[in-house]
Amino acid sequence: MSFRGYQGLTVWNRAVDLVELVYHLTNVLANDATPELLGDLRRKALAIPSHLAAGYQTTSTEEYLRHVHAAQVTLASLDTGVTTVVQLNWVDKEDTNELQSLITHMDQLLGCLERYLTTNPSGARAQ
Repeated sequence: MSFRGYQGLTVWNRAVDLVELVYHLTNVLANDATPELLGDLRRKALAIPSHLAAGYQTTSTEEYLRHVHAAQVTLASLDTGVTTVVQLNWVDKEDTNELQSLITHMDQLLGCLERYLTTNPSGARAQ
């Protein structure tokens, strides 16, 4: 199957993988963490692919970059939340290794997309 649009972007697909891992983590945490924290982690995870999809749909590179930056900020906030649940001993660090690795990879992918959009403003949809 061939994907088009934002669904064909590696960064968007990895962001959806991130959502899956966060939901798995929050299901594990359900007995220890507050419902507010669980909801916050889930909302942050869902916001990342949403920002990427919304940015792709814009007609201006500047607006697309705003959405990429919003995804970067949200990713950093999610990383902080995951680090916090580890420090609170609600989950073992080893249980978050895959998630932390994907967060690092997402940070790199978002940086690459940002650089691409900055250096190729007229080809924003050519990725």
